[in-house]
Amino acid sequence: MDKIFRQAAKSQIVLNAHRVNNGEFFLRKEEMEDDTKKDFFFIREKGQDEMLSQVVSLCTGRLQNYGNYDFFENIQVLSPTKKGILGTKELNKVLQEKINPNIDGFPEKSSMGSIFRIGDRVMQIKNNYDIYWEREGFKEKEIGSGVFNGEIGTILQINEKEKQIQIKFDDNKIAWYEFSDLDQIEHSYAITIHKSQRK
Repeated sequence: MDKIFRQAAKSQIVLNAHRVNNGEFFLRKEEMEDDTKKDFFFIREKGQDEMLSQVVSLCTGRLQNYGNYDFFENIQVLSPTKKGILGTKELNKVLQEKINPNIDGFPEKSSMGSIFRIGDRVMQIKNNYDIYWEREGFKEKEIGSGVFNGEIGTILQINEKEKQIQIKFDDNKIAWYEFSDLDQIEHSYAITIHKSQRK
């Protein structure tokens, strides 16, 4: 899309995204109109450790200096890759420890090198047409089946006795996953840019 609509044209995020796509550098102050939103800033760091520290700092409260930003409601970390210190695998481990740390007595479930906790942000990573879900409707409860690649939700419960995890997705669907199905989800504190395009 080449045209920037009027409302979006006031957002530095949108304007700078188009500039990057066109191989241009970010807007300078003198190029902005008076009513341009101050919703973008660029942080230059050379080292990966410093970059990681910046991401953690922004996700754990520093963004609140710029508005009412809650990680679970307003922030999504994007990375171009899964690998390395700034890839989604490592970012998810670090962000989980900072944002949703282990609390003694609360249930956890380990699966395929990941630890799932109540409150974790997770993403479905393959289509599952058979998983059953419920959603509270305006007048009555909706029921259906199917959770699809790219859907994001939050773990509500971990039931060791029944060997199940309950997830509430962003569209308010609630589904129970068997422990044997946990290979279908991964943490989504940080996701790849590729995955974000599926949302």
